[in-house]
Amino acid sequence: MTRAERSAQTRGDLLAAAQRRFFENGYHATTVDDIADEAGYTKGAVYSTFGSKAAIFLALFDEIVDQRLAATRAIVDPDAPTAENLAALAAQPVEERNARFLLLSIEFWVHAAREPALLDAFSERYRRLRASLAELAPHDSALGAERWALVTLALSNGFALERLIDPDGVPGDLMADVQARLLAGIRPIP
Repeated sequence: MTRAERSAQTRGDLLAAAQRRFFENGYHATTVDDIADEAGYTKGAVYSTFGSKAAIFLALFDEIVDQRLAATRAIVDPDAPTAENLAALAAQPVEERNARFLLLSIEFWVHAAREPALLDAFSERYRRLRASLAELAPHDSALGAERWALVTLALSNGFALERLIDPDGVPGDLMADVQARLLAGIRPIP
């Protein structure tokens, strides 16, 4: 293996271990030692690859968001009617992994709120997420792409939290239903 290949493998192994540990224990309860042990590397390998536990989280956030956006892009057909895209998205199963990711993200978000540099780094990623989601906005949304993305993220996060509290209390098609009603009931702003 080349040095670049070894570095990429180490990075991948550490991210996979971080995801397992973070999803199981949360951000604060997971240590750099835990991640290193889980991956079979030294703590020094973690620090030389990422620099900090926060940097590991941010890299993991990027990776998971990229995977979720790619999966969403694969479902949404830009030429299909909005109703068909909403139905296709609503048909996707609700995964426990997404709930764990949301909890982890909220835990980090609260932590970052007290550290301006971390909050800036997290905010930058969240803005990229919103911008990418805006690219998937329905063409007939009177909200406009940016506002639609913001509302969609807020609803998704809220529904995910509600589902954590009462898994059977949030119907799987509720998001699509709310989106359809928003699109039907909002008139363009003059």
